[in-house]
Order: sequence, then C-alpha cells, then structure tokens
Amino acid sequence: MRAKWAAFFSGHSWRHSVAFKPFFGYWVAAFSIIWTFIEFTGYFFSIRGEPVKPNVWAALGAGIACAVWMSRPRLTRTVRLSDPDMMLQIAVDDMFRLKNGSFVIPSNCCFKHDHIDGDAVIVQFRNRFFSSAEHFDRALAEALRHVPSERAFVHGRPVDRYPIGTVAQLPLPGPGSRYAYIVASVELNEHGRGTPQLKDLKSALPALWNHIAERGNTRPLIVPVLGSGRQRLVQGRLELIALIVQSFLAGNRDRKPASRLTIVLSPKAYMDHRYNLDEIEAYLCCAGKFHGDIFAK
Repeated sequence: MRAKWAAFFSGHSWRHSVAFKPFFGYWVAAFSIIWTFIEFTGYFFSIRGEPVKPNVWAALGAGIACAVWMSRPRLTRTVRLSDPDMMLQIAVDDMFRLKNGSFVIPSNCCFKHDHIDGDAVIVQFRNRFFSSAEHFDRALAEALRHVPSERAFVHGRPVDRYPIGTVAQLPLPGPGSRYAYIVASVELNEHGRGTPQLKDLKSALPALWNHIAERGNTRPLIVPVLGSGRQRLVQGRLELIALIVQSFLAGNRDRKPASRLTIVLSPKAYMDHRYNLDEIEAYLCCAGKFHGDIFAK
C-alpha cells in the first residue's frame, strides 16, 4: 500500500494528471456551485438581519480544493467494451492486494522457483499463499500430475520440462472460487536462466485463455505485464500490454475466459519508466474495435 501511495504522490503522476485548462474548468465549476449554494443559504438564513455569507476567500479556496481533487491522479483506469461485452482495466498496484479476481502468474517451463529472487511474481505468490517452497512444489506437482513432460537437467539435476503454454491451476484460499493460473511462458536453460523469446509468449497466451475458458471459471483475471522484468524480453511494457490485450480479445472469439481483464503495473515500474496512463487508457478504448488477427487460428 505504501508503494501505491508513493506512486500517487509522485511528481510523474501529478504532471500527467493536472493540466491548466481542465483544472481551470474544474475550479470554475466548483466555485460556481459553491457560490450558488452561498447565495441560496444567504436568501433563507440571516444573522442579526444580515444574510449569511462566508468569506469569499474561503469559497475560492474550497473551489481550488475541489479542482485539485477532481484533477487527482487516477491509478486505475477501466474501459467497458461494447463488442464483445467485457471490461479492460489498467491498474498501478501490488497485484496481490486485489481481492476480486484470479491471478495469472508467469513461470518457466520447468515451474522452478527456488533459484529466483524474492521480487519475482511467482516467488511473491509462493510466499503469500504457501507455508514453504516444498508446500508450493507439492501443489504444483498435483496440478501437473496428468500433464505430459520430458526430462531435462538444470544445474545438473533432473527436472520435468513442460511445453510452453502449460498451465498449473491452483485454488486460492478463501471464498469466491478464485484460482491462480501459473503459465509456462519461457524456456529454462541448464544454468537455471530463462531464455526469453517473443514467440514463446505468443504461444503461451492463447493456451492460457483456452485453459481458463475450458477449466477455469469466469472470475475477473488479474495479470502482471507478462514478459517484462525478470523474463527479460526486449519489448517494452507498452508493447507487451498491447500483446496481452490483443491475445485476450482474440481468445474471446469462441468463448469468454473472463468478463474483465486487469493488467497490473507495479508502482515501482510505473514511476521508474514514467508510463502515461492516459495513453494506455486511450489504447484500451480502441482495442476492441481495431485489434488485429495476429492470434487468429
């Protein structure tokens, strides 16, 4: 929560949020409403025979305060698409603070996590929902029990390697029938390092939506920017966001995996890379009308 507040009060957020023309319009509108209310109360109420009229500077200050509030940074943007009927959302937050949907968690093709640092999404998920790494491994093994695999070696030890696009579906504790969909989206080499390729992510995304449509439920989906950060794809987060959205829309042609897709930017990434949420929101508004056929079968 502290990181989100830091993003909210950052100069970057306010620089994109406050512009003179809309701020002045908000101030005029707020001041007009406040002054109308003052005149209305002064007509009906009086003190010692004089109409009640607060200090004009207080009214001006209240108008400015209202304008600041209406111009505040909006770190969650929601776009409702008419065709197909669904919602797309971009949010700056810790994805695991969001309690109203199922999580999509990126993984390597061996579902190995013990060699990854604590900032990785899969490690954050493991530490929040499982008592130990061994407990998490047992849950993964149970979810993947019937999935074909082949033998591989990482750091000289044998591991099971699964095809790109394999999904381990784990139930989350608590009400609401929420799941975590852990998707293999990157290959793992013998040294325990991911070998990122855009084609692997493009293969994993349709397989993910298909799995959710066939075996999951229709709970909203909460997705990090797959391929960014430790997955090391050279494409920027904006390009990856577009890729996720396009694949999700393509996956809705035959059946709907979820009614809402929320793509989460971490507060740190938002501030470090200075993303403009207005531009991302504008893209989401147009995505349903102009998405291409790069995922068409």
